[in-house]
Parts: sequence; structure tokens; C-alpha cells
Amino acid sequence: MKDLKFIIHYAKPYQGKVFAIFLDVLIYVSGLLAAPLILSYMIDNIIQGIPLEEGIVLNVVNALGGVEHLRSNLWIGGVLVLAAYALVGFGIHRRARNCGILSETFSENLRNALYDHMQKLPFGYHKMKDSGDLLQRSTSDINTIRRFLSGQISELLYALMIVILSGSVLFTRNLKLALIALCLMPLTFVVTFIFYRVSKKVFLSCDESEARMMNVIQENLNGTRVVKAFNQEINEINKFENVNEDFRKKLYEVIHALAIYWFTSDLIGSIQIFLMVIFGIKYAMAGEITVGTFSVFISYQSMIIWPIRSLGRIISDMGKISISISRIQEVLDEECEDLENGLKPTIVGDIQFSHVDFKYVDASVAVLHDITFHIKPHTKTAILGATGSGKSSLIHLLNRIYDYDSGSITIDGIELRDFNKAWLRRNIQVVLQEPFLYSKTIEKNIAAASSGSFDDVVKAARTASIDHVIRTFDQGYDTEVGEKGVTLSGGQKQRVAIARTLMLKSPIVVFDDSLSALDSKTDAAIQKALNELDYPVTTLMITHRINSAKSADQILVLDEGRIAQIGTHEQLIKEEGIYKRIYEIQSEGGDQNEYDE
Repeated sequence: MKDLKFIIHYAKPYQGKVFAIFLDVLIYVSGLLAAPLILSYMIDNIIQGIPLEEGIVLNVVNALGGVEHLRSNLWIGGVLVLAAYALVGFGIHRRARNCGILSETFSENLRNALYDHMQKLPFGYHKMKDSGDLLQRSTSDINTIRRFLSGQISELLYALMIVILSGSVLFTRNLKLALIALCLMPLTFVVTFIFYRVSKKVFLSCDESEARMMNVIQENLNGTRVVKAFNQEINEINKFENVNEDFRKKLYEVIHALAIYWFTSDLIGSIQIFLMVIFGIKYAMAGEITVGTFSVFISYQSMIIWPIRSLGRIISDMGKISISISRIQEVLDEECEDLENGLKPTIVGDIQFSHVDFKYVDASVAVLHDITFHIKPHTKTAILGATGSGKSSLIHLLNRIYDYDSGSITIDGIELRDFNKAWLRRNIQVVLQEPFLYSKTIEKNIAAASSGSFDDVVKAARTASIDHVIRTFDQGYDTEVGEKGVTLSGGQKQRVAIARTLMLKSPIVVFDDSLSALDSKTDAAIQKALNELDYPVTTLMITHRINSAKSADQILVLDEGRIAQIGTHEQLIKEEGIYKRIYEIQSEGGDQNEYDE
């Protein structure tokens, strides 16, 4: 019922198409059932001359010229049979067309809904989930539902209609033979139900195994450089062979379950036909039924048995669908971020942290402890600290990627939790250490988040000290950067990402160690250009370089999630502490990250 409600919910816009499929199947079944009945009446009442009872059939015969006329013109019966099968063909055509439209529009609707929902899920959810698994839910699982709607749903309707309508006809013809013809049907349903219960388990196991395999493939493709750099090709091949072998075994379990069902249902169907034929011949010879009635039973028996048998295929798909729906519903049940409510004031850039504590959901200890500092608007603040000291976590709190546990964070005197999240992130831009670029041209990557002109793109590129590099490329700003910017160096990607951020002209800009791949000269050029921007901006800069930090209005030094030092460069080099040690190491030409140990 839960799965049915899910399908009904997303099929609401297509209720008319569902009803049309029902009518198409009804036309199809009516034509199939009519053909044997026409032959039955031709044999019994026209050829053998058995009198017809008062009713619809007699009225039709009279309308066609009467019994004698039809006996001398048997071709009319042939035409009627052909007309019945023409009706079958019409119903099949209509059914296929409407099922195709329903399945494709339904899957499009569901894909859009799932993708839209995933876009609004919090960052913490995506951090915990494998991208390969989410990719499979968005493709394979939705395709499973699409395939069911494109064929199996009409097959299910056909099986139900054929059993109900043909069973009604058979019981009116001969009660005893009808009971014999349908006596093993309950056993078929029991076997089908058992298969459904078993198939759900094996399909889930198979689905999860396929997701693991897809995740290995995606990780390998994304980490090709690392694989090559560390000569891990053989290990990666072995890893894939292991998950591929596991998937093969799980798929074999599915095939094995299907094989058992096909054998069992075939055996039951064959026994059913055998019983009906034996008793049908016996009753016909005894005169209890006519030859025409026997032909109807023979025809209807195959119409009933094989659709019921094919329920195995339908049920197997229903098992897959149940698993696919539960996997999709699992994502849709996740709570989205609230991107609609909250304040949208003009942001200047006055930032205040007061006794802020923060711990990740899956962590046992807090990452930030009693963080307190103040950043005045239109100033530059540098943040230094060892790896794992909480620098990036602090930035994630500022744009509400995560929410702080206690304390207060305000911007321009307004509590951070009162802001509209989308508005906040529009006004606080973060340039990451490992920027993501789209498989588009450089121009489109820089203008990806804004609607600026080409001149604005060039201006932002100049500020990011990348314009002169872009112009050396054969196609300039029309150069395709490749997947994730693979055709650019690390420093070039960072500068393109910086230019993209500057296009938005946000009042608060954060550099999350995003100048690390640049040489000192380029770093200094970008710092100088940032100071000369034609709009006011509050800048936060996570860095390991003293040369980058010393021009800041204030410097925050983090140590194990706490503020260890705050001050200007001139003040901190006079104090004993982390900053002075870093300064001395870098002044002597040592490893600038040596203090991370």
C-alpha cells in the first residue's frame, strides 16, 4: 500500500492517462474473449443447429440475417472473428502508446522531484552518503519504476481482467468444468506471494551490491590522478573485481529465484491444462457440454493460465519496484534545509562570534570551543591554525552549512539563525581550497553564478590574476576546461574560482586556503587587487602563509578548536606563541606547514 500511495502521488497529473490504459486493456481483453465465443456460437448454433435462447446473441444473429443465412455464409463468422482480433490490435496499440507516455512523463516528474530534493538537502547529508549510491537511486531505481509502468502495470490489469471476465463466462457455461479449470489457481497465487516475499530480499541485496560497484567505479574515475601517481592500478582492478564478483553472485541469486518460480508456475499451469482437457473431453463425450463450449474452455484456459504464470515476471518487477521506491523514498524523507524563511536584510559585514561551541553530529568531541571574536565591516581577517584546528568548521558556521550548538553569531547585529539561508549564502561567498569547475568554457565557469556581461568576466579575471593566462590559450575565454577543470593547473583552477566568486560582488568573501596553490608573486598580486575592489567587502582568509596574513587588519590563530591568539602581525610577532613560531620558521625558509605536526 505504501508503494501504491507513492506511485499514485506522482501519477496524479496523469490520472486521465491511467484511466485510458484501463480502457485500452478492457478493449484488448474484450476482443480476445469475443473471438472464442464467436467460434463457439458458430459451431454449436449455426453449424450444428442447436437452438439459441432468447437474449443478446439471438438478437445479433437475427440482425445478421438469421441462422440459415449465416449457415450458408460462414465467411460472416470469419469476418466477425477478424473484427474481434482487430479490436485486440487496436487495444494493444493504444495500450502501448499510453503506457509509454505515462512511464516517461512519470519518470521525468520523479527525477525532477528527486533532484530538486537532493539540491535542498543539507551538506551534512551529502557528506555522509556515497555519491555512487545517490546516482543509482536517481537512475537505475527510477528506471525500474519506469519499466514497470511502461509494461507491467498493463499486464497486471490484463491478468486481473482476463481472470474475472473469462471466469464469469466459464461459470455460466459449466460450473463443474469451470471449477476444475480454475482449481489450481489459488496454489499459483500462493507460490507467487511466496516468491514476492523472497524476491524483495534478493533484489535489495542485489541493488545494494550494484550501488557499491558503481561507487567504486566513480571513486576510481574521480581519483584517476591519485591512482596513477601512487601506481595503484592493480589494487583498483582487484577492488573492482571483488565488488563485481559480489554483484554477480547477488544477481545469480535473483536469477535462481526466478528460475524456481518459472519451473513451479509452469508445472502448475501444465497440470491445470491437463486436468481441464481430460475432464473436458469426458464431459463432451457424455453430452454435458457442447463442442463449442469445450473450445471456449480450451481457449480461455490458456488465456487464464499464462497471464497468471507471467505474474511471476510482474511480481519480480514489483519486488524490484518496492525496493527502488523505498530507496527513493528514503532520500525524499530526509528533511530539506529551510531556504524560504528568514530575514533578508542588506548585509554590510560586521561579524561577531560570542562563546560559540560546535560539534559534528557523528563526532564524539567538540570541534570549536568558546570561540569569541569581532570582525569590523570592510576589513581583512586572516585565520591561521594547524590542520584540524577548526578553521574550515568556523567558516561552515558562518554561512550555515552547519548550525552552531551554543553561543551567538551575528552579522550586522542580527542573529545568524534569523537569516534566510539562501540570502546568507548569496552574500557570503566561499572560495574553497579545491574548487569545483564545470565542464564548460572558462567564460561560463566564471559567470556560472551571476548574470554579468563579458566585460564583467574579464574584470573579475584580472582581479584574480588569471586574465593574462587565459589570453595565452588558443581559444581564450572559450577554452573548454574539461571535467572538473582537468585541463587547468591547480593554481589556474583556483584563480578561475576566485574570479567566479568576485563576479557576485558579495559583501563578505571567504578564502578557505584557496591561495595555497599560487606562487608568492601571484598571491601578492591578488591581495593587492582585492584591496582595490570598487565595492566594499569584508574578507576572511584561511592561510598558512605569513606573507598572506601579515597585511590583514587582524589575525586569528586557532589551536585545537580554541582561539589561541588575536592581533595584528606586528603585535603577534612580539608575543610568544604559535604565530611567532610560524613566522620564524618561514622567515628562515623552512617548511611553512611544519607546525602542523
